[in-house]
Order: sequence, then structure tokens, then C-alpha cells
Amino acid sequence: MATATVHIENVGGFFGTARCFRLDPPRRFDGIEREYVTICVQPRIGQQAAEVRLYPALESGASATPQLLRRVGSFTVDDPLDLEGCYWMALQLVGGYQATTPEPQDEQ
Repeated sequence: MATATVHIENVGGFFGTARCFRLDPPRRFDGIEREYVTICVQPRIGQQAAEVRLYPALESGASATPQLLRRVGSFTVDDPLDLEGCYWMALQLVGGYQATTPEPQDEQ
């Protein structure tokens, strides 16, 4: 089963709320396998609808490409926003990934 594990809960530097996921198996964007994606949920601005944008990402959560181009998995949404639902839908659209949370690490 394709899984997407929360890698970074809150990624800074994006307009809106952004979360980075680690994909297993990786997803191909522009012929390059990407292990990470960042999903950004942008609020409504005036008459412009709220939008969920998915970007191929680096391990840091930053965009893996020089321009923030929307990719498969991006869509517009009505208010009120359900962040978890937005992340779930984007992961479904990009390849049917099931979101999981990371396993807690044992402290030694």
C-alpha cells in the first residue's frame, strides 16, 4: 500500500499552512522520482477561493523546483477549511497515498 508519512508538521515559508510528507513509494514528477511532497493549504483571499497546492519537495520541506508550480494533487476548496481533509484529498489525487504518522523513536 502506498503511504505518506508526516515528515515535517509545519513547514515555514509558504503562504498558508504547509505540511511535508515522505512518500513510499516515491512519486515521479517531470521524470524525477521524488520522495517528499509539501502540501500547502492557502486561505481565501477576497474573491479567490481557498486552494490546496502540492509541490515536489526536498527533505527540508522546501520546493524541489525553482518555481512553485501546482502539481497533480492541487485543487480549490470552499470555506470552512478542514486541513486534515485537504491533506488527505491531495494525497489521494497524487496517487492514492494513505497518510500515516511517524512511529515514536525510543530515547536511549
